[in-house]
Amino acid sequence: MTPSELPQVVSDITGTTGMQIIRAIVAGERDPVMLAQLRHARCHSSRETIAKALTGQYRAEHVFALTQSLILYDCYTAQIAACDAQMEQQYAAMQPSKGFICSGKGFPMQ
Repeated sequence: MTPSELPQVVSDITGTTGMQIIRAIVAGERDPVMLAQLRHARCHSSRETIAKALTGQYRAEHVFALTQSLILYDCYTAQIAACDAQMEQQYAAMQPSKGFICSGKGFPMQ
């Protein structure tokens, strides 16, 4: 088995367990038992199941692709957070129109 088996034992690879394992692999960790210890308590798969899934050869080209994907994931996550912050600022700056009351159906009433 290889790191590509991770999605079969971790339901959300962008969750706590998945991201900790991916970051450890990118940082150079290859010991499946050590990687399985990164399992979050709420993860449904056991450490043994995760370790078994992560046992195998870590081909350089696959780790390179994983590293590139992680860099992009982090970049996109940061961009989304920046957009969210900007939208929150814009929303907070909006003032309700004076003299209008929302009818509850999306149409203003005077």
